[in-house]
Amino acid sequence: MIGRNLYSIPKLYIGNKEIIEFSTISLDVPGNNQLSSLKVVINDPEYQDDHLFNQKIRFYLGEGGAEAMPIFEGYIKEISPGDTSIGITAYDARIFISGEGAEPIVITDKDNYDGYTPVQFISEIITKTLNTTDTIIDISALSDTDPPISMTGYRTGGKPAYDIFASFFKDIINDDNPKEPLEWYITMEGNKLIVGKRRSIDDGHRSFILSYMDGLQGLSYHSTVPANKGIVMSGDTRGEFEYGNSPMGAVGRVFIPPEGMTGNAELSNYARQQIMKEWKETKEITARVSRCFDIGIESMVYLNVPEKVVRGNHRVTSKRIRVAGSSVSCTLGLDKRAPRLGDYVDRKIVQ
Repeated sequence: MIGRNLYSIPKLYIGNKEIIEFSTISLDVPGNNQLSSLKVVINDPEYQDDHLFNQKIRFYLGEGGAEAMPIFEGYIKEISPGDTSIGITAYDARIFISGEGAEPIVITDKDNYDGYTPVQFISEIITKTLNTTDTIIDISALSDTDPPISMTGYRTGGKPAYDIFASFFKDIINDDNPKEPLEWYITMEGNKLIVGKRRSIDDGHRSFILSYMDGLQGLSYHSTVPANKGIVMSGDTRGEFEYGNSPMGAVGRVFIPPEGMTGNAELSNYARQQIMKEWKETKEITARVSRCFDIGIESMVYLNVPEKVVRGNHRVTSKRIRVAGSSVSCTLGLDKRAPRLGDYVDRKIVQ
């Protein structure tokens, strides 16, 4: 933890009003295309009368100086009043088009988005249903994926727009390097919706260099044996891919293919992509840092540490920041992502 006066100056605004009575602030950026959240405890129960629900909230953490962009911008969705304080929980602006509280989108044979890409779909939904009077989600930085993917044939009896949009991204893969297929990801920068392609671990790019002498306060990690065999089934058709040799037996995963993928060659290629895209992310690293609080999800950091097993480039896959009293702490999750429900069916030893 570091003192506020040494490196950072936390500031919190609800609407246009600065809130100075907070006791704790917790920011959780889980990555993996999921929404970010902010939890705040305010030591003034009178705030419960200020009509906080759906109010915009901005959290600044001026790292060594003033920030033009908040480290979090979102909207209050949960309020927990108490005798001496009030707790609030906010989510980034995707909350309006995601989850149980969002309006479901019905896509049928008569009313559909055939010919649209997922990016074109979400841009139209945001423009026509959300940004009608104010810019809640800025889509000016949105660009399509390469390769693009079509929504032709996609049908649903009703799902939130963001859930539909994000569901396509596990199957959008840049396959220029067959040994390192690169996925695309979704994140927010302030109120801007961003779609980006993951960088190769080996491309030499890094946003920050961290060492125990400069910015790195502590490090923990554990490694897993990566799956080297993938099996994909579509009806009675089976596709599989195995990478390398494993004398103790292959560590396998069973994947669900995209709708409409039925051929053996397609299924086998899909299995290869799923196995190879995670091959280099065998470690789950937690790094406690005293700087680079504003680093974005999927950015690269170089760990300049004595431990050879973790020295080198790593992707930022999650971030947590906590302000309590006079201290600020920041924890980065590196490399291996926590799986989302439905990402895969099974993980087992296969023969």
